[in-house]
Amino acid sequence: MWSLPTMALIGMLGRVGWGCRLKGVLVDTFEQSLASHHYGLRFTRTDVELDYQAWRKRHVRPFTLFAMYGGALAASLAFVAVSFGALLKLRTLALFLIAVAVVQHLLGAAIANSDRFLSWLMPFTATINLFGGVLAVLMTIQFENFAITAGCVTLAAFFGMTLFRLPPGLSFASVVPYIALAEVIAVVRFADGRMPLNDFIVGVFIPVTALMSGFVVSLAIERVTRRTYHDQRIIERQRQALFEERANLARFLSPEVAETIRERGLTETLRRRTLSLSALSIDLRGFTAFTQRKGPDLMSEVLQTYYEIVVEITRRFGGTITDFAGDGILILIGAPLPRPDHAHAAVDLARHLLAEVGLLMAGYSSPDAPLGVGVGIASGECAVGAIGSMTRLEYTAVGSAVNLASRLCGRAEDGHLVMAQSTATAVEKQPGWHVEPLALKGFDEIVPAIFEKQPAIRSR
Repeated sequence: MWSLPTMALIGMLGRVGWGCRLKGVLVDTFEQSLASHHYGLRFTRTDVELDYQAWRKRHVRPFTLFAMYGGALAASLAFVAVSFGALLKLRTLALFLIAVAVVQHLLGAAIANSDRFLSWLMPFTATINLFGGVLAVLMTIQFENFAITAGCVTLAAFFGMTLFRLPPGLSFASVVPYIALAEVIAVVRFADGRMPLNDFIVGVFIPVTALMSGFVVSLAIERVTRRTYHDQRIIERQRQALFEERANLARFLSPEVAETIRERGLTETLRRRTLSLSALSIDLRGFTAFTQRKGPDLMSEVLQTYYEIVVEITRRFGGTITDFAGDGILILIGAPLPRPDHAHAAVDLARHLLAEVGLLMAGYSSPDAPLGVGVGIASGECAVGAIGSMTRLEYTAVGSAVNLASRLCGRAEDGHLVMAQSTATAVEKQPGWHVEPLALKGFDEIVPAIFEKQPAIRSR
């Protein structure tokens, strides 16, 4: 996952700054994939355009459903009006055609409510509008006042261009035929002398104006709809990235650290400062020989399971993993969030790690390739924070406690926890402890180390 792997690990794998830049680049790339042309009326990429068309059907469904019920109501009222004598000629035919229109609108509403037939919605809606417009013209031409025809045509065009939410091209194709029919009738009547000039001007002006203004509104609605799709996809991508980021934080960090990053931000949480902390180093015993005898496939399986156990237990105890190096792992307790009981928490964490990882290693061990685990802990003040260049930042700790924990881990035999004096003095002494003076590389003086053979916590 590209969202923020380094931020999620804080430095467990490092590269915080690079991960942030990768996230920004990928979000920008995704937004570029949503580019459009033709004045924002078509997406550049074919796959995006197809996805938009599918999304559009779902998006306009409520509007189309509302228009279908509205059209059915209008047709029903027309049916009542004709039944009570609104038309003297062709009343029976008119009632039949209006009833057909009512059924069409109700069927359109059913299609709008159906996922199975959703692909039929737009063509069927255009057909309904075309039928309704032609019906309006044919039913009103018997009136001497052509303004009635113009008004009915305008109403039908309003439905076709706006309420039905048809694509501009489809709406134009469904509206133009009955507006052209109305215009032809007006021209014929005017030429025959059956229509005064004023009525002719009104009869021509209103439908044409309805067509032009409706088409402009249809284009505007289409642009707004496409922009809504664009913004929604961006928001969904950002929401997905945020979800993945939080999931990673929750997986690899303690809940407290993850919450601090969400509240204060990454920069504030990882700023460089000096903290009193405990460093824990854990390493497998016999892993090199095991790899040589068992091969890389089993080695990868062991490491994967080992990492998962260490990450989960560390998260439970509020630790922060700052480094994976083969079978060696460095864990900080007390950073990035300070805690006064870091030494006690580190010892508890070490005992659980020895128990759980020891149980795992026992399952993979064999007489010719034994596996074990050892842990070293040291406490003290360290400089912690995001350290490195602008192109490579790692969250890490620098100080003698970190170096000492690593050296003590190297002297720990299978099942042993080796502590520095600075850690042991902060926790309750155990009967099984024994002290050994150690000469460690990088330390000029002899270091007293406390060995604990049997962990106080057994595996579940």
